[in-house]
Amino acid sequence: MASDVATSPSPEPTPRRAGSADLAGLLALWIALTRHHEALDPGFALRPGAEAEVRRLLEAQLRDPDTAIFLVDGAGGPTAFATVQVCRALPIHPETCRAEITDLYVLPATRRGGLGLTLVAAATAWAAARGAERIEARVVSRNPEGQTFWRAAGFVPHVDVLSRPA
Repeated sequence: MASDVATSPSPEPTPRRAGSADLAGLLALWIALTRHHEALDPGFALRPGAEAEVRRLLEAQLRDPDTAIFLVDGAGGPTAFATVQVCRALPIHPETCRAEITDLYVLPATRRGGLGLTLVAAATAWAAARGAERIEARVVSRNPEGQTFWRAAGFVPHVDVLSRPA
């Protein structure tokens, strides 16, 4: 028998600003992001005991007025996050304010549902409201999934960062 009750799709998750009460969940997501990068390049491996330093970094970012961390919550806690930072430059070029999305991670079980793009939109809106004229994101060259995501989000190559051992 069919139900007369209309069902509607569940609402899209809305990113929210992270606060100090979110530190444990944020730390877990940040560590998961780092583990993902470590699998692509061992240079991203965390040193033993680094979690305490990461916690201090996140606490500082949560206090920084030029940084915002956005979270998307799921049934079991945060499932995705993005960190965006506004950078101001000396007035020697036309552009004096830009922003960088320094971190973005979506738990694998919740990918391909638009959470990443939702976080990019929230980060971009926050940065634009603070005067950013351009937004950047760095993506590991050995991360084809990340490369595809950022290009699909409208990001294009701007500056190549080259590295070598010292």
